[in-house]
Amino acid sequence: MKKLSLLSLLLIIGYASIKGQNYSTEFGKIGKEEIDLTQYPEDRDAEAVVLFDKGKSRFVSTENSFDIEFQRETRIKILSEAGLKWAEIKIPYYQENQIYEQITEIEAYTYNFEDGELKRTVLSTSNLFVEKVNNYWSQKKLVMPNVKPGSIIEIKYKINSQYLFNLRDWEFQWEIPVVYSEYEVRMIPFYEYTYLFQGAKKFDAQKSYTDNGIQRQFGSINFQDVVNTFIMKNVPAFKDEEFITSLNDYIIKMDFQLSKIHYPNGTSVDIMTTWDEMEKTFLKDGDFGKYIEKSEKLAPKTFDFSTIKDKTDTEKFESIIDYIKTNYSWDKNYSKFASKAPNKFTVEKNGNCADINLFTIALLKTAGIEAYPVLISTRKNGKIAYDYPYSHFFNWVVILAKIGDKKILSDATNVNLINERIPVFCINDKGLVVKEGKVDWVGLECSFASETTTEINVEFGASNKITGKIIKSLTEYFGADYRDLYADNKDLFADHENTDKISVEANSIQFENLNERTKPYVISYSFSANSEVINDKIYIDPFFENVISDNPLKQNKRTYPIDINYPFKKRYKAVITIPDNYAIEFNPEPLKISNQLFELNYSTETEGNKLIVSFDYYFKSSIYPATDYGKIKYYFTELIKKGNEKIVLAPK
Repeated sequence: MKKLSLLSLLLIIGYASIKGQNYSTEFGKIGKEEIDLTQYPEDRDAEAVVLFDKGKSRFVSTENSFDIEFQRETRIKILSEAGLKWAEIKIPYYQENQIYEQITEIEAYTYNFEDGELKRTVLSTSNLFVEKVNNYWSQKKLVMPNVKPGSIIEIKYKINSQYLFNLRDWEFQWEIPVVYSEYEVRMIPFYEYTYLFQGAKKFDAQKSYTDNGIQRQFGSINFQDVVNTFIMKNVPAFKDEEFITSLNDYIIKMDFQLSKIHYPNGTSVDIMTTWDEMEKTFLKDGDFGKYIEKSEKLAPKTFDFSTIKDKTDTEKFESIIDYIKTNYSWDKNYSKFASKAPNKFTVEKNGNCADINLFTIALLKTAGIEAYPVLISTRKNGKIAYDYPYSHFFNWVVILAKIGDKKILSDATNVNLINERIPVFCINDKGLVVKEGKVDWVGLECSFASETTTEINVEFGASNKITGKIIKSLTEYFGADYRDLYADNKDLFADHENTDKISVEANSIQFENLNERTKPYVISYSFSANSEVINDKIYIDPFFENVISDNPLKQNKRTYPIDINYPFKKRYKAVITIPDNYAIEFNPEPLKISNQLFELNYSTETEGNKLIVSFDYYFKSSIYPATDYGKIKYYFTELIKKGNEKIVLAPK
């Protein structure tokens, strides 16, 4: 028998692998390769795989203009139980005033190979749902029928859009592998677009040509489509982790932006403007700059400025922000524009973020404080491309106040935040300060550390039953988060803290400084737990599961920053009263790490019959570069290992 060389064997294996991924890209045509696929060779841990994802955008003539028709065909193979979530498909669509998008011609099927034949289940209209996301976006949700591991699902639909500014974007990369992704865009001579391509250096294939088929006509102009096709193959899954702004900031995708309009009469209009021109547009807008001016006229009727006339600017600032937070509420809607007139806002006393923060700016200006609106993009909305001055990047507005030499960022939508802070979801790179004059960007990063201190006192009763008391003290964003979650709801907090190892007495829970957000939010409570006894020895977790036990960083390497929102410190102190008939058999070794990125301290000491365990760690930056990923992952590993290390007591 002739032996194959190692090189020949590798070539054959490689060829078989490539050939095995030559799946059909024709909708409705399922091949044996797709049916037999049980594990994706390029990612054996993948819970599902996109076999193909094809999109087409083209301009269709209307009476006086054009709409954009977008068509998509997608096929997904479900590989495991975990992959069943991909059988729930969401199709977003947009509506603003008289501009709308409409989803049509939905076809969706589930294929299962059963009893030697391929069986197809058609999506029923009863499995179609519409959900409103916000004032502008809704989504049609499809729940695919009869899906299980091994199923193949495919969906086809069209979206008719009047929103020409944004040609449909295309994501080549998903959180599961994509075998084949193709986007075809048919351009016409009346609209010019720029596109932003991120996440890869080039396409696997790209071609452009003029369609020499049937000639089209608009007005007196005859034209033919210019077809652009972009293809990516074998795109790896994006392994999403903790400490990331938005998936959309890093996946392989392309975004289209309208840059110029050419009219049939020969005139043209530039849509891609400058940041300076954009600011001027916002200042003239009735729901932005003019809204602030109207609110300034209304301000004296709304707020009694005589009560703060003798105060410092800092005190005036605090009084006005406190007044807004006390008397007005956020309706949970994101927007860069006000949703109602100022006089209506003051009557109804609620509104979107722009209503609240633009009105607050008016009050600050009326009080003599220099204040400006700052346009930002929230974390989930993604980062701003600073080379492309488009207003649609922004979806929120915050406050910039200048008091002396100090610049203060603020937001009046969250009553539990310190007045000199913006919500965590707004901490995203930079914001555009909207004012006359030069273009000014302000950093949104937070340099203030949020802190948690947990003190635990532990005693042993009959049969070594554990009883104890815990006091938690939380500052800054930690305090705001807990106030948002629990307020003074004892039952809700007890439900959260109760585990199979610890039982919290709801009646013992006490809250302090609930409404004093500049002070630590303090929660104290009593608890009980059963001892972990093995061979008469007691094993104690000194911090009773208050330290995290799972590393949030899973990947071996990372190419994008570790964005933890804000620096933070966590301190733990446990005082354990040792039973009279026991002694310490194992006491964890002390540990100290200290550098410019991170600090950790672990130590123990004894005072009479008490063992005192102290543990703290401190992540010093809000953003770490990708080059520090290995170090940050290691620090998490060390703090988890040390913070969950057990103490052993043995009978004397």
